[in-house]
Amino acid sequence: MSILLRFTVLAGAVLFIQSGTYAQSRTANWIFGEGYHINYTDGEPEVLPFIDGFRSSEGAACISDTSGSLLFYSNTIRVWNANFQPLWNSDTLPAIASPPSSSKTNGSLFLPWPGDSSDRYFAFFQMNDLDNRLYCSKIDRTLDGGLGGILDEFKNVLVWDEPICEQLQAVKHGNGRDWWIIARKFPTPSDQITLVLLNQEGFQEREFQGAGFVGGGGGEFVASSDGSKIALATTNSCFPAPPTIAMYDFDRCSGQLTLVDTMLTRVCGNLCYGLAFSPSGKYLYYSTADKIALYQIGISDSRLYGTLLLRLGGPSFFLFRGGQLESNSNGEILFSFKREVLSAGIDGLSNHLAVIRHPELEGLSCYVDTFGIYLNGRENSTFSLPNFANYDLGPLVGSPCDTLSQQDTTQTGLHHSPLQNLSWSINPSISSGSFTVTGGPASWLIVHDLYGREVLRQWHEGSTPFDLTAKAAGFYLVYLRAADGTQTLPRKIVKQ
Repeated sequence: MSILLRFTVLAGAVLFIQSGTYAQSRTANWIFGEGYHINYTDGEPEVLPFIDGFRSSEGAACISDTSGSLLFYSNTIRVWNANFQPLWNSDTLPAIASPPSSSKTNGSLFLPWPGDSSDRYFAFFQMNDLDNRLYCSKIDRTLDGGLGGILDEFKNVLVWDEPICEQLQAVKHGNGRDWWIIARKFPTPSDQITLVLLNQEGFQEREFQGAGFVGGGGGEFVASSDGSKIALATTNSCFPAPPTIAMYDFDRCSGQLTLVDTMLTRVCGNLCYGLAFSPSGKYLYYSTADKIALYQIGISDSRLYGTLLLRLGGPSFFLFRGGQLESNSNGEILFSFKREVLSAGIDGLSNHLAVIRHPELEGLSCYVDTFGIYLNGRENSTFSLPNFANYDLGPLVGSPCDTLSQQDTTQTGLHHSPLQNLSWSINPSISSGSFTVTGGPASWLIVHDLYGREVLRQWHEGSTPFDLTAKAAGFYLVYLRAADGTQTLPRKIVKQ
């Protein structure tokens, strides 16, 4: 294997323990591209048999249940269930112009329905190639013998009256339950971002905000793992607008976006496309859709600056393009390659996904493993990876919009005052990972990190040990929550 294609970690680099990654449940299954199916249930990727009849040039999405079992997947045009059959009542979803594969970058997305603690209802978002509008349908998992189906009473609901660009993302509201749905207003080049809040009743509070720049409508739209940053890439050449990376601070309570900075690519034809944050949000990675190039973007004094990590140049016979980027549950970032002509270029490269092994490390130390995951020999001629949200992001604990932390576990909106400061204790308060709760009522023991994400939940009676060894060092908040939803005030512990 050519050393020009596989970068190695610089000598003496310190091993980095990833933190802030997506949980392995909702994102356990990855279905994308030429029918590829990768499973992350056991931590490391397992490449499963190809799914016949599936192809997603772009616009792939999938979701699993809370134990990591596949539920639904889509290529934007069609939706399938866990038995790899068309989802019940999905045959009359909006018409698509270009079967069997959509050209919308983030063309579809699955979300758990806000406030549904039973894991029964899901929202499916789908862009229409014909009118560039976004539609939403509600899935009931109990239909079709437990394989799920679309409800007639909430089917093909138009999210905005206006058309949107190809970029779609969702971020949890600061209450840890509802979802902000975020896109860019069409036509392209676009200078507006549009948001809507999805809560238990449906869509609320539609609004438009100035993007702060003018850019094309292709390229990925991503959020940092804590939801505090949003970034987008555009795929235009120099005219009518230059290819641009833009990053925003995002207020999960109000939905307000504040532009931090934009960065133009140096070459007009260098089409910004794939995009992903490192787990902590320290770095942003982007790929280009012309040939293969990969950059790491740092942030210094609210300015973006780029470092080239990988480029495949040479004459046109290479005919490779950089595809989408997506974070996995191991704190790595996957990178897809598109091979335009299967008889040309570098044999074997597009049989693989590249993996950025240590995305928190600077420059080449991040280790771009270009032959990271073998795709069982089937050539990739798509840009595709699944479109995921951070399904495990919790409330902004203590913020004005943290209105649900003292509610019942079904999140029906019934408010409860905190339990009295009952006689219970955590020992030790500082540890490398092992703690024990003693006393208090029989209840759920719940641990949040300081971003409000739930990192552990287990039943407590009497004396209950719990383990945070695998979690990142830092402060955590521990609650006891009774069956009726009442809970104690939090107690702080430190994981060293």
